[in-house]
Amino acid sequence: MQQITGALLLLITICISSCGSGKELKESQAKSDSLGGVINQLNSQVDQCNSQVSQLKVLQSANDSMITRLKNQNAVVMQEAYDCRRAKEAAAGRMEELNQALAANGLSMKEIQRKVADTLNEFANAGVEVSYKSGVVDISMQDDLLFNAGSARLGKKGKEALAVVARVLNEYPNLKIYVIGNTDSIQVTKGFTDNWTLSTERANSVVRVLRDQYQVTMDRVTSGGRAQYNPVAENITSEGRAKNRRTDIILNPDLSGLWDLIYKQQ
Repeated sequence: MQQITGALLLLITICISSCGSGKELKESQAKSDSLGGVINQLNSQVDQCNSQVSQLKVLQSANDSMITRLKNQNAVVMQEAYDCRRAKEAAAGRMEELNQALAANGLSMKEIQRKVADTLNEFANAGVEVSYKSGVVDISMQDDLLFNAGSARLGKKGKEALAVVARVLNEYPNLKIYVIGNTDSIQVTKGFTDNWTLSTERANSVVRVLRDQYQVTMDRVTSGGRAQYNPVAENITSEGRAKNRRTDIILNPDLSGLWDLIYKQQ
């Protein structure tokens, strides 16, 4: 009986012990399942992070490529800016040289204008006007001083006036000279085909006197006629027509030095 009791006690003890282990096992299993869920969640989060990292690496690669392109573009822009500054500085220097040359020419032409005006002062009341405009000197001589009506032959007074002009021309051998004949609007009736012919021949007569009597070199002289198509006054009055009947001697500065400055820099 004691053995049974002892065996029974042993069986009860084993049962009790077994019951205790099963409960802990269940608790452990529950904890394991819970940890498994957490692990799964963490693994999912890791996968998401890895995916985001991959995407960020792609973006980083694209950004690196863009930065490289921008650096290259910036280098090109910087070089172009440098080249532009150099070109601007060179252009400014060339412009300064041109301005100085133009100023020198303008000053000399104004001096020439004053000299011509002073030397022709005695003919001022005879229809001689000397002006400076746009860098050239214009000596305007009315035909009443130079020619008889309808004629291209120079008179004594006209030759005297041209002698004064010739002295200035010979003093400045680099001046370009344009001799332009002009008429009023009344058509010529005899001796010449038309006003073109009359105005041109009057200009040629002035040129011949400058050449033959006053030794002005002809390689710098150009002559021509404008007939009635370059008026300075209305042709409806006798006074206006008298102003239009004139010969203009235009003195132009020698600009060859300016062209040299322009082309040597190109």
